[in-house]
Amino acid sequence: MTNLTLWVLLMPLLGFIILGLIGRALPHRGILAVALGASGLAFIFTAISFFSMLGTTPTSARLSDQVFYTWISSGTTIGVAPLSISFGLLFDPLSAIMLMVVTGVGLLIHIYAAGYMEEDEGFWRFFCYMNFFIFAMTLLVSADNFLFLLIGWGLVGLASFLLIGFWYQRRAAVAAAQKALVINIIGDFGLMIAIFLIFKHYGVLNYFTNSTGDIGVFNQVTAGAIPTISTTIICLLLFLACTAKSAQLPLYMWLPDAMEGPTPVSALIHAATMVTAGVYLVARANPLFEVSPKALLVVAIIGGITALFAASIALFQLDIKRVLAYSTISQLGYMFMSEGAHNYSGGIFLLMEHAFFKALLFLAAGAVIHSLGGEQDMRAMGGLRYRLKITFWAFLIGALAISGIPPLAGFWSKDDILSSLLTYASSGGGFIFYLLWGIGIITAGLTAFYMFRLFFGIFSGGYRGSAVTEHTGEDEEDSGHSHQLKDDDEIHESPAIMTVPMIILSVLSVAGGFIGSFALFGDEALHPFATFLNPVFTNPAWTNVPITIPVGSLPIEWVSTIISVGIALVGIFVAWTLYRNGFFYKENKNSLYQFLLHKYYVDEFLIAVVIQPALWIGRTSTRLLERDALDGGSRSLGKLFLGMSKGLRRLQTGYVRNYALAIMIGVLLIIVYYAVRG
Repeated sequence: MTNLTLWVLLMPLLGFIILGLIGRALPHRGILAVALGASGLAFIFTAISFFSMLGTTPTSARLSDQVFYTWISSGTTIGVAPLSISFGLLFDPLSAIMLMVVTGVGLLIHIYAAGYMEEDEGFWRFFCYMNFFIFAMTLLVSADNFLFLLIGWGLVGLASFLLIGFWYQRRAAVAAAQKALVINIIGDFGLMIAIFLIFKHYGVLNYFTNSTGDIGVFNQVTAGAIPTISTTIICLLLFLACTAKSAQLPLYMWLPDAMEGPTPVSALIHAATMVTAGVYLVARANPLFEVSPKALLVVAIIGGITALFAASIALFQLDIKRVLAYSTISQLGYMFMSEGAHNYSGGIFLLMEHAFFKALLFLAAGAVIHSLGGEQDMRAMGGLRYRLKITFWAFLIGALAISGIPPLAGFWSKDDILSSLLTYASSGGGFIFYLLWGIGIITAGLTAFYMFRLFFGIFSGGYRGSAVTEHTGEDEEDSGHSHQLKDDDEIHESPAIMTVPMIILSVLSVAGGFIGSFALFGDEALHPFATFLNPVFTNPAWTNVPITIPVGSLPIEWVSTIISVGIALVGIFVAWTLYRNGFFYKENKNSLYQFLLHKYYVDEFLIAVVIQPALWIGRTSTRLLERDALDGGSRSLGKLFLGMSKGLRRLQTGYVRNYALAIMIGVLLIIVYYAVRG
């Protein structure tokens, strides 16, 4: 098996270095040659490695762990456990899928961005950051140990910070970047503590036994190396990192605000790749989670609650990118629910399909925004079907796919997850998984409704951009929505460099799901995607107890399928009934509507309960410590010495008789002292 992962890692790193050093001096064509060349070569090397893996048998031969050098070697004294950490790259079915998504979708978004960002002053800087992100994400998914996963994890957060705040002239963009960084650092802290505990209990950080002879963490886990309570703590800390990176409750708040970045950033980082890092981590660490059912249950519950919570918020949002952002949070909840039911391949299947149709939706939304001069408010759109024909069909395909309508890609992956939840519940998973299945079904209906509300609002009825819209009162500069409304005759389709990636993603959103489709007909062997990934979860080369993925009976799967498709069609029908003639916004004073429109007032709650008290404590501490204690104390001390000096200065009269008198008094006091002491 050919393993070119090192070259996949080096290409975007090289592009980042070149653009960082001389990008400012290069013309647009030179910048694109470096950026697209680096991401394109990374994809080619990934594809070569991937297809060479397909030519091998589905056994341990599909696992290649290349160790390049020993980074740290210490602790050789008596009584000290040795620490040996090597830099190695792992290439197995899971990392192969992730690399194909990162480099493949990343390349398409790079191409799209060449047109979208053409007139931006920071053109070279944008592609420098984009290449850096591809490098960081590649390191994260291909590292063969937890330490280098942590490095990639942190670098991805840095790349996200740079790209979200790319338009740093906007206060809202800078604030969004800072918010994303702070929340992700909370998750990073959990990941670091988990890694410390892993090393404490296992003495190593590499996943599997490698060429240096270190017995891997997962090898030791399946041999029952540590108590379950320690494993549970490790898994919960790992999942804390996942909730931050993948925007799950309670650390989801950064993702909607991250829409302040350019649309290609939203498509790449916050739809296709970065936010799926948490889903990847749970799947990668599946041996740990499998021996900690309590932690896995937490994963499923948080995923289910987040899926429904985010879908309900998306129902009434007015910014088209924020609707897609909350949709992303909801879809990630689906993935975690699947993994919580031991269906890791189902979660990764939706991860891959979501990369196709959500990237497509973001690129289509970007084409709409681009054609309208930067407008993102749905109230100022409408009637664009015949002006943006390619974008119209691309958005329709993406909306149908995410709604789970057969035979598009989203149907097969969602059906896989919902069926596994119902099957697991009926085979002993308990009431909680019936409840999670119900949440998944309801969320499917809500998803279909808000996506087609968005679709009809953009493309149906008449164009509303020239009309005065009733905004929510947000300052345009602060919200980042600086735009210039266009007249009907100024609206036109985006150039080919933007529409071609949308067409490719449309094809993938239609046909990409067939790779995992036929398991619906009762034969898991007809699910080539799951068959491809099974060695990662059941490979006897590194697990003593195979991880069983529940496969339901045909009737249960069909019941789940019929109900999920039916409720999705109901959601589409309701949206069509309300908005088929266009989106005519009228302020609704209904308390439930306002509650959802203001996103459950979570931001307001955090400002009132966390931020304002923290600011008050900071200001009070500054006043008490700096002004009163430090400044006041130093001034008081100065006054004390000033008073003492004034008093002592009176003794310096210059008269000899006064000094003689003082000496005499001193002598008398000394005589009296010794006389009293006897």
